[in-house]
Amino acid sequence: MSGSLVLRPVRATEAGVVWDMLSAATDTVGMGSLPQTAAAAETLCDRSSRLTVELATGAHDARPGEVDRILFVLEDEGSVLGVTGCSFTTEIPNLGVRIETGEDGEGLIMRAVAQSWTRTELDSSYLAPSARGRGAGTLLSRGRFLFLHLISAQVPTAIVSHIRGMFDASGTAPFWEHFGARLAPQWETSVHAETALASNAAQLQQLAGRPIPLTPAVLDCLGRVNEASLPAFRTLAREGLRPTELFDPVDGGPTVAAALEDTHSGQHRRHGRLRTGGGDVDALVSTATRDGFTVTRTLVDSRDVDTVGVDPDAMTALRLAEDGLVVVAPLGPPT
Repeated sequence: MSGSLVLRPVRATEAGVVWDMLSAATDTVGMGSLPQTAAAAETLCDRSSRLTVELATGAHDARPGEVDRILFVLEDEGSVLGVTGCSFTTEIPNLGVRIETGEDGEGLIMRAVAQSWTRTELDSSYLAPSARGRGAGTLLSRGRFLFLHLISAQVPTAIVSHIRGMFDASGTAPFWEHFGARLAPQWETSVHAETALASNAAQLQQLAGRPIPLTPAVLDCLGRVNEASLPAFRTLAREGLRPTELFDPVDGGPTVAAALEDTHSGQHRRHGRLRTGGGDVDALVSTATRDGFTVTRTLVDSRDVDTVGVDPDAMTALRLAEDGLVVVAPLGPPT
């Protein structure tokens, strides 16, 4: 855990460094919310930067049928080491696989169901190998919740995350062979399906409504979390998100969800003023305003009801001095 690591919204000028990091990655299969080209990275960073200003000024106006996205970067003394994000959806069709008894009453079936969702979706997180093992994954995944609390009046407070399912050595999802490929054979593999759906997500409707038997082969991959995604799955579980009845129609991964106010940070965060003096409580500490939002992970002394003690490195990372207002959210169970 390093006091110099901070999570903050991306700047429009950082598209190049974000793409340089992602284009060198070898373990982003199935992370469909991450930009896949340099041009896509530039567009996302520009739109995210604009949205950050709208949220900070209270000017954001969500419209039915639209998706707004914000990208966060994990920074260490000027170097970008990770990215994550949130998508704010307003009355957007969502397709998920459910398990139910077939109409003949002779066994379980899978069926994709379409729902109109107004949700905040937690997008994929990517952490550069050089940053792993430093407590950075928790900051990357859970730090964005402190921002969501600050803007909760402007965004959906039903929180969901679609966790990656299983992929084989070739980068394809076995679940697709058993489900989607039977309904949309023009997309032979999950890779073809993801490419097509990225260009037009409405094509998911081709999978809706029709039943597929739930077989032992399907059960071998349905609902299982990708090994590379297990740390993120467990981190979100510690924040309070729980598996739902929905699975991804492409890779069979689970959907986890929670109400923002019921998350761990929602229940246990508090405000205070900074003072010098670290403690022994592992916590996220963020600025208390939407403008210039920054969050770091550090050990704090929060025994005083009005103040939060942190070491000088954490103050420097947050760009705050003593007496500055912060939000602190302990990461472990409350004591």
